[in-house]
Amino acid sequence: MNVVYDVGSWRLTQDGRIYRRGKQRFANGDLYDGEWLEGVREGRGTFTYVSGAVYQGEFAQNLFHGFGSLRVPDTQHPLTKAWVKGSSYEGSFACGRKSGKGTLVHGDGSSYDGNFADDVFSGHGVLCYANGDRYDGDWKHGQWWGRGHLLYRDGGSYDGDFHAGQFHGCGRRTWPHRLGSYVGEYRMGRQHGTGVRVFADGSQFDGAWLDDRQHGSGVWTTDDFVYIGDFEAGKPHGNGLFRYENGDVYEGQVHSGFWYGRGKLCYKDGGYYDGDFAAVRVYRGVVNAAPNNKRHGKGRRVWSNGHSYDGEWSQDVMHGRGTLTSLVEGMKVEYVGAFSNGRQTGDGTITLLKTTTGPLEFPLGSGNFHVGKGVSMYTGGFFNGAFHGQGTFIFTDGRRYIGAWRHGKRSGKGEAHMIPTADCGDERRLYIRGKDALYRVAKYVGDFNDDVREGHGTIFYSNGESVEGQFVGGHVHGRAKYTFATKKTRWGTWQHGTRVAWDGPSNQDDEPSKLFGEVVSA
Repeated sequence: MNVVYDVGSWRLTQDGRIYRRGKQRFANGDLYDGEWLEGVREGRGTFTYVSGAVYQGEFAQNLFHGFGSLRVPDTQHPLTKAWVKGSSYEGSFACGRKSGKGTLVHGDGSSYDGNFADDVFSGHGVLCYANGDRYDGDWKHGQWWGRGHLLYRDGGSYDGDFHAGQFHGCGRRTWPHRLGSYVGEYRMGRQHGTGVRVFADGSQFDGAWLDDRQHGSGVWTTDDFVYIGDFEAGKPHGNGLFRYENGDVYEGQVHSGFWYGRGKLCYKDGGYYDGDFAAVRVYRGVVNAAPNNKRHGKGRRVWSNGHSYDGEWSQDVMHGRGTLTSLVEGMKVEYVGAFSNGRQTGDGTITLLKTTTGPLEFPLGSGNFHVGKGVSMYTGGFFNGAFHGQGTFIFTDGRRYIGAWRHGKRSGKGEAHMIPTADCGDERRLYIRGKDALYRVAKYVGDFNDDVREGHGTIFYSNGESVEGQFVGGHVHGRAKYTFATKKTRWGTWQHGTRVAWDGPSNQDDEPSKLFGEVVSA
């Protein structure tokens, strides 16, 4: 080892120590120029490393100790050849390490002004990062630890508790460009515990958090609604209440932000739905929840006008079996049966409870008017809300039709009973009295088309006689067979319901009774 030792001036301290100046160059090229005490670097001096780093300041027991400055130049990595920015430090040292108050400036532009311990930031200090961020607060083990204020270069900030370099405890986080804020509890950098988050769109959540997402109980306020209830994984989930800006209110079970399960939706107009919101999706035989805010399952819907439906739903429409009750001109109408996509389709029974004596068309648009009080009922097939298929219709006065229907009108083969129940058995009511008295039509059996007798059929009169033939526009037309009450028959010709001739010679024993004809239609 080549050692150069040059004795220079000396210095005597109050405690009697004599510090002598001298230089020592080490075998690796490092150089010390400063004071010595009993053979060790002690006092003030300058240590220059062969790498170019320079320390100027106080020494003790060969180590940096006291006040000093250390400047490290840019260096090149021996393997990667990448350049590493240097740094400069001015402040206190202890046993060769930065300790106490000091200022550290890195070559990348970042700087720290504060306390050190064992060569790392510890205590209070301000670190200005090269990217423009700034932290002013407590440090421990070189990390944010305690209370502090972090200001981001984009204008965002955090003010609160830190632990191991993370937001931890209570704090306030503000995002730049009006992107919102959070005030509450943190755990290891994540919103965790209770807190209030204001989002960029102005909505606000006040409640429990788990790992940066709403989880537990809380209140979510938006421009469109206020939700009070349970959250899971950042979305309303569990039980809760939605109060919408338009006045609607939903209270019940919630799944992934949607109404799902059992709940009650109250509409602003006073109506409500109380039932299931349980849409599902089946994929490869596996049934999964498919929440979509739609009524699905069983439930009761009540409209503000008094109408109601109690039954099955699918994808927000009446579908399956159910009971629909409505009011028509103040009269109660009840349908019990099948629904498809919101319309009566399939088999069912519809009942009208008529409480007035005036005429009432039922069903609407059918041309069938009912007079007097009573119950009118249809049992049979439906399609899109109209009678369709085989069915029986009973009028309030007891008249009835049994047979085929098409889109709300009698079409096909059917049997129409045309004398009211109150008139049956009363001989005086079975015909119209006076000159040329006529017997009434009691029944028609045959073909219909669009609610009109059309095709082959038979009219039966109240006296037991009948006419069988072809009907056109509701009347017998053409050659037809007349059957007397005595069971004797005779053929003749009719034009639009009026007999114009008999076939063959006349037989006075077979003279037909005077008929009511078509005065009363089926």
